[in-house]
Amino acid sequence: MEIIMRSTLPNGLAQAVHGFFGPYLLEQRGLSRHTVLSYRDTLALLLRFTAQSRRTDPAALDLDALSPDVVLAFLNYLESDRGNKASSRNVRLAAIHAFFRYVATRFPERLPQVQQILGIPFKRSGTKPIDYFEYEEIRAILRSVDRKTASGRRDYALLALMFNSGARVQEIVDLNCRDLQLQSPPQVTFLGKGARPESVRYGLRPQRCSKCSFPSKTWTPDPTHQSSAINAASGLHALAFATYLRSTAAPRGGQFHR
Repeated sequence: MEIIMRSTLPNGLAQAVHGFFGPYLLEQRGLSRHTVLSYRDTLALLLRFTAQSRRTDPAALDLDALSPDVVLAFLNYLESDRGNKASSRNVRLAAIHAFFRYVATRFPERLPQVQQILGIPFKRSGTKPIDYFEYEEIRAILRSVDRKTASGRRDYALLALMFNSGARVQEIVDLNCRDLQLQSPPQVTFLGKGARPESVRYGLRPQRCSKCSFPSKTWTPDPTHQSSAINAASGLHALAFATYLRSTAAPRGGQFHR
């Protein structure tokens, strides 16, 4: 029995999603991988929510389905059903705004719909006070690490570098061998927000940290090496590192201050 498949052209929504995540974000905007993944997750949630509300398949949706009322209902769903805070809601709304700005360039006839969606305001969210450690508490945490073990030497290098550089957890986790300069002046290059490289000098005897963190006392970073210099063996990621930091501080006399 011969099966005849119908050939259909992608509708406006399919074309917009393909163009948005293809040439636009990656080539024209040059956004970071994390931003692109955040946008992708937002649109996936929005399409699933819309499809369930209309009792249809996500593949059957078109741009008409993403009305301002649907977007507002989706934002309310994030807070009421998924328990998202206002800050998370605003992140999702920013992704939706970015998508519909692109839609306006591809389908100018939908400008009224786009303007209404771009008019949906962000919700004000309270700012938390910045937590910090006192100097003696930082020293207590570092002293608590058992540097006689391989994992302890790794942890000491991670914590010392983080305290000295003030880098974000994700920036520490993403470090490569080529990012470390142990010779004078010692510095480390992080990939900051927006994929912008940031070089920071640090003052905690980097040679001592490196020698206690790696088997070879003559270890020096290989500029051509792409794997992680500090955390490759552990498979550590940002959430695990943040959890480790808090669990280390509590039993050793360290606590966050505001």
